[in-house]
Amino acid sequence: MLSSEKMAESESDRFKDFLERIVEKSGLELTGGKLATAFRDETTRNNLLLLEFLDTFMPRWEWWKIKKGAHLISPFIEEMGTHIFKIWLSFIFPFNYSRLEVECAKGGSMVDAQGFVNYTYSPEERELIRIICDQFNIDTPDREVARLLMTNAIKSLDPTISKIIGTNYRLFTDKIDFFEGEDDGFSIRVGFVGRIG
Repeated sequence: MLSSEKMAESESDRFKDFLERIVEKSGLELTGGKLATAFRDETTRNNLLLLEFLDTFMPRWEWWKIKKGAHLISPFIEEMGTHIFKIWLSFIFPFNYSRLEVECAKGGSMVDAQGFVNYTYSPEERELIRIICDQFNIDTPDREVARLLMTNAIKSLDPTISKIIGTNYRLFTDKIDFFEGEDDGFSIRVGFVGRIG
């Protein structure tokens, strides 16, 4: 069993490596789809994890379709969304599972969903954002980098959730709020909506 110190070190290394890959590949630039491509590459970097993710949620959707109907996407996401998002963000991406809060709800129709993801960046993660941006000469405030990381990690779920439910499904980020924390950490709250399309 790993000590909590070793686990924290490993977690910090995982976040650092992820951040370096994203910044190096994209320069955090949206133009030309650079940032979206870097996140797409990140989701397929470890195909075993991606396959495990699909193997976890595809059978749940198949059961849902039989018992409740394929037209009830919104209630499925309301029921399973917390697990889907937390596992996606903490296993496919390096966000700390225990510092993630997710709430999912039905949207305006049986296929629309809505919710929020709240994540508390640790002081170490905030400092890594500053260090790596300096290393790559990226002049972007740490809050903006934190926003780009979380919103793009959420939106990168599109192809995978589409594969799970068997129809093209898109996630859009909505209202974003920041909250300063203790010891130089901070939290971000990202609203999202999901729609067929």
